Amino acid sequence: MILYVFSFQKTIGRKFKTYPETLKELANNSIAQYWPVKEKILIQTIKELRFLQQQLNEFDEMLKEYCKCASLNQDVEILTSIDGIGENSALYFLAEVGDISRFSTYKKLIAYCGLDPSVDESGKHKGESRISKRGNAHLRRIIWLMSVNVVRHNEYFKAYFQRKRAQGLVYKKAMMSVAHKLLRTIFAMMKKAREIQHRSYIFVFLLKI
Repeated sequence: MILYVFSFQKTIGRKFKTYPETLKELANNSIAQYWPVKEKILIQTIKELRFLQQQLNEFDEMLKEYCKCASLNQDVEILTSIDGIGENSALYFLAEVGDISRFSTYKKLIAYCGLDPSVDESGKHKGESRISKRGNAHLRRIIWLMSVNVVRHNEYFKAYFQRKRAQGLVYKKAMMSVAHKLLRTIFAMMKKAREIQHRSYIFVFLLKI
């Protein structure tokens, strides 16, 4: 995992990615004047970054173990069966969403993720160009990254994205359409898996009586 520490004004919103070792190398190559206080601050910062990196790695392992203990392996397998979705993205998505069967429709899942069209005080939709952004912002970031990856590595979603762009949608709106499509796909796949699992439980129960 990568820690985002600071950003440069010239990047115009793009954050500078750095590891503790990168920060140390930048300091060694710096032509700034020597100042003991800054050196101590830098050393302490590197120690803190290494500690945080270790904590994040441990959290990843705990999350994987949790999914195994909670019998979520099937859900992880379903998500990772979609080209472009890796194990970490699947784990974080499931950790934020929880049991997807608690959503009766895919629309409720999309609304939970804050990707449904926003509504003004009069109860009317402001327009498809704006989303409600309700709920968990971290979950929306995960879905955005998943959408970007499926467009890059999945021919089906790539074609869907290109079709939306050909229809005149700008990049962000086309990508949001992919996010909606991806959530609908995930919901359908998991719901189908739950139905099959439920029928298998009933079949096993009937065999025992």
